[in-house]
Formats: sequence, structure tokens, C-alpha cells
Amino acid sequence: MLSRETLFVFLSKILVPRFMKGFFKRLGEAWNIAGITFLFFILIEIFFRIYFMFSSSNDPRIQADCYQNAEWVDNYYSEFAECNNSRWEPYVYWKRKPFTGEYIHVDQNGSRKTITKSHPLSGNQPQINLFFLGGSSMWGSGVRDANTIPSLTGNELTIKGFNPRISNFGESGYVSSQEVAKLIIELKNGNIPDIVVFYDGANDIFSSLQSGKAGFPQNENNRVKEFNTLKEKKKSFLVFFQSLRSLATVKFINRQFGGGQVVFQELQESELQDLAQSTVYYYNENIRLVNALAKEYGFQAVFYWQPTIFDKAYLSEYEKSEMENIKDLKKITEEVNSKLFMDDLQYENIRFYNLTNLFREIRDPLFIDWCHVCENGNLIISQRMARDLMPVLDSLNTGHKQFNE
Repeated sequence: MLSRETLFVFLSKILVPRFMKGFFKRLGEAWNIAGITFLFFILIEIFFRIYFMFSSSNDPRIQADCYQNAEWVDNYYSEFAECNNSRWEPYVYWKRKPFTGEYIHVDQNGSRKTITKSHPLSGNQPQINLFFLGGSSMWGSGVRDANTIPSLTGNELTIKGFNPRISNFGESGYVSSQEVAKLIIELKNGNIPDIVVFYDGANDIFSSLQSGKAGFPQNENNRVKEFNTLKEKKKSFLVFFQSLRSLATVKFINRQFGGGQVVFQELQESELQDLAQSTVYYYNENIRLVNALAKEYGFQAVFYWQPTIFDKAYLSEYEKSEMENIKDLKKITEEVNSKLFMDDLQYENIRFYNLTNLFREIRDPLFIDWCHVCENGNLIISQRMARDLMPVLDSLNTGHKQFNE
């Protein structure tokens, strides 16, 4: 029988070296496999970065039939994808970076360029300062600089003999509360308007359904996660996984398999109605806030609730497919719309106009997605806005004349 010492010597001289030799051999093989895998991933990432750099825009809205195969559309959406870069902006979270293209221009302050043609009738009139605030529909997603709502409304007013100076403060994703914050910033900086035009609806509805609670900006949960990441003890570990989302490979996978699609939580009927009511409540409170600011700073405010694809009775095949893609929003949109002031409202110096029925009987295709319209749609909106704004501008011009006399 082997003694304990003899057994120890046997293990240490024979079995352990064999085990360690096999272990290090397998460790080396695993290391080689890991290195090859990592190198392979780096090559894939480089490939997809080059792919996104040189590939044309895959924005499905290029196929919208309201464009009628216009030659400028492909190049426009390439510019649109390129300019869709934001920087941090205090109080409102984000603002676009400056951009110069053929169809899209964004200035150093992050505002979209407004193009208003001059007219002989407007030359001798006093200049009136107009602010336009809203989300991407006001900013001008899907249309060229000269065909945004502010640009076209400015043209309509100029033709009527007014002399508007227009600032487009619209930005993609903004809800009405962010627009009020932006207005306050401009007022504090001494940039006082004569008239402020708000154009809202879609983003307030979308963000309510997205978070399940009204009154928040879009994607608020992402900012909560980012804030908490900075406070976590395992910060580097969490930052690593957060950074994976920016990889071109992940972006490609999301695009191919629908990982970027928004998933809305299921709500009971009573919950949906409560959410719709809360959405309208917060919107009405923003009207009250702006009303108070208007009295204090001496400007006029005009509010518009925008139409969506759900409000149009006659849809093209493309529009039908777009409505199907976002059908989860249909019910809450209808609930919110039913709780709004359905008739135009004038209350002191606040004017509210509900445009949900503006496109109802139009048979021509207008929508490029559920809430954005093409340039013809913006023209219809701007003509309506100009009609509503003319009495307000008349009163301001009268005031200017009396002051000068």
C-alpha cells in the first residue's frame, strides 16, 4: 500500500504535469479562437460602417405616392439621414447640429431655414416677428426648405401684403411641453415675438402611449437609464453594453429584423381613456401657460392640433399600408381627438384650431407616414394658417400705425 508521501510524489510528478499541459493547450486553443472571432467581428463592423457610409437612404417614405416619383426625393432622404444628428440642448434635451445641403439647411442655432419670397405689396409694411413651434411636422420632415409649413405660410402672408419675419423652432420629436420650454428660453434671451404658432398632436399622443403616462418627452426611459448608468457602481460594465447600441452591426441587425420598431404596452379600455384624458389635460395646461406668458410679454398665440392619417377618409394604397404599420396608435389618437375642443376656440388672446378634419375629404395622396405630409399637404395647412393669422396680423399692423401716428 502506497504511503501518503509516495502518493503525493506520484501526483506531483506524473499526473499534475500532464493535466497542466493539457489545460494550457486547451487554453491556447481557446485564446486563438477568441482572437480569430474578435478579428472577424472587427472586419464585420468595418464592413457595415462602410456600407452605411456609401449606401443610399433606406427610408421607406421614399416610396410615398404623393411624391409622384419626383427626381429630388432620393437625394433629399440622403440629406435627411445625414442631418439627423442631434446635440444636447439644456431644458429641451436635443437640437439638430448645423447642416448645409441642397434641400436642407440647419443654422448654428439648430433651426431649419425658412425661405419666404419677397412681394411688392409687403415692402412698406412693418415687420412682424412670428415664431413657429412644433415637432418634426413643423420642422419639415419629408419636404424641402422652401416647402416647410413656416416657409409656405410666410409666402401666403407675404402675397397678402404682410411683412413676416419667421423663425422655425420646430424640432423632431418635440412634445408641446418642450416647445413651451423653448419659447421661455427665447423670451428670457430677449427674443420677443409678435405671434407664436404652435402645431401639435402627434408627438404628444405618441409619447403618452410609449411611456404609458402623459406629459413626458419621447424616449424618456432612455434618459432615465443613461442617468442611472452614471450612478451605478458597475458603471464600466453598464456603459459597455450601452455602447453596443451604437455599433453599425447592431444597427444593421435592428434594421433587418425590426429591432428598432416601437412596442407599445397593452392598455385596458379604462386605462386608454384615462391616458387620453391626461394627454389632453397636459396640452390644455400648456395653453394656459402660454396664455400667461402672452399677457406678460405682449404677444399673440395661435394653437393648431394636427391631422393624422386616421382622419383621412380616402386613402391611397400606400397610405393604407402606412396606417396598417402604425395601427396601434389609432385608438388612442381617436380617444384624444374626441376629448379636444372640436370647434375652433378663441379665448382672450389665445386661438385654438382643430385641423383633424382638414384632409378628410381630399382624395389625393398626402401622407408619407401616419403624421407627416408631403409638400402639397403642407401647402393646404399653410393656406389655412395664413387665413387664420391674417386678422391677427391686421390688428398688429393697426397697432403699429396708431403708435407711429
